[in-house]
Amino acid sequence: MSDNNYNFFVIAAVIAAELNRATKIARQLSLTASNARAVALRAGERASGFRPLTDYIDRLASVTVSSSREINKLATDLSKAAANKFRTDNAISRFDQVYKKASDYQYISSLSFGYERTKKLQTKLVAKYKMQLGQLSLELDRLGDELRTAGILATLSRVEASQAGTTYQGALNNVADNVESAANLIKCHIKNSQQLVLSLRQG
Repeated sequence: MSDNNYNFFVIAAVIAAELNRATKIARQLSLTASNARAVALRAGERASGFRPLTDYIDRLASVTVSSSREINKLATDLSKAAANKFRTDNAISRFDQVYKKASDYQYISSLSFGYERTKKLQTKLVAKYKMQLGQLSLELDRLGDELRTAGILATLSRVEASQAGTTYQGALNNVADNVESAANLIKCHIKNSQQLVLSLRQG
């Protein structure tokens, strides 16, 4: 296997690992939303403005988990496309070697059909690979956009926590801190994945 193909498989595996970590953090975020909901209920009317925010936190966690699954699937599909492309590239290379070594062979023209068919398949695989790479990049960008709302959520959570009274303010501020921290960690994994995708596009 060529270095480029080997590097691709490594990069695809690293992207999957990055998104797996993001998924785990998102699940913790969902737990944070549940805990926040329980605290807001105990705080009663003083934390009434906080309760709707927990739904947004839940949604953010849900979107991150589902997007991460989709991105992992795209990374797996890309890995398969790279394997198919490698096999096709290898076949083309062997055809070229035969043509070079046996150019004056009587029946060399009998290879033309297989060669042309393999070249067409190679063209299709390259197009498919580029399309899947574009989809992967788009999904990562979408997830990154979703996570931008996390900073707003954390700010709103702190504002609402300040209205809940001293008994519950600390717990609700802790929720805001957890949302912000989790979102920043997920964003870091997304950014790493985006850089890896960029290296694939440039390669």
